[in-house]
Amino acid sequence: MPEFDDLRTPTQARAHKTRAALVTAAQAEFADAGYASTTAKSIAKRAGVSTGSFYQYFVDKDAVLRELAQARQMALLSSVVGELAAGPATVGATVSPGAGITPELRAAIQQRLTAVVDQVVLHHREDPRFHAVVTERRMADSTLDALTTAGERALVEKTAELLGRWGHAGDCLATAFILFGMVEGAVHAHVLGHPIVDDNRFRDALVDAVVRLALPG
Repeated sequence: MPEFDDLRTPTQARAHKTRAALVTAAQAEFADAGYASTTAKSIAKRAGVSTGSFYQYFVDKDAVLRELAQARQMALLSSVVGELAAGPATVGATVSPGAGITPELRAAIQQRLTAVVDQVVLHHREDPRFHAVVTERRMADSTLDALTTAGERALVEKTAELLGRWGHAGDCLATAFILFGMVEGAVHAHVLGHPIVDDNRFRDALVDAVVRLALPG
């Protein structure tokens, strides 16, 4: 089989390596140069391949940006759900709506929420410049916005499910959406903006606010 066909066949190791190099290069290029200055040519150059190679795998730079954004969001969702699942069995206990919550369950939930906030902060801090590009670009890219919104919706729905188990007496879905916005907005301000307290004070205050809104009693 001709070498050119090998390069274009997704099942070939060389093709996987080239594609992976382009994805890695794209994230670095978006972070360093910003959305407007990043091009297929600059991504290919950083990856050490031809511009033509880029177009064998991606229609344009938006396609690779969407893939990167979705992969990062799925990783965050997995880590958040994983942190909650890693907690003691009491964290998944079901409490009757409006019923009092035991100190043991409250402490267990607060511990897991602390781990969740740490994961969200880490996610934003891993590559803040790339995260800023995605945040800005979704306002102009309806496809990227739809992908991001779907991931956010999944996280909100998972949170609503947990609120129901924990005996939240109010509108679980609406409260989950408010909690998501509160955590996301606070982390953005702390990590991507200009923080006014250290990480520990920020985390503890945010977890306390979440617990007060989320848990009964």
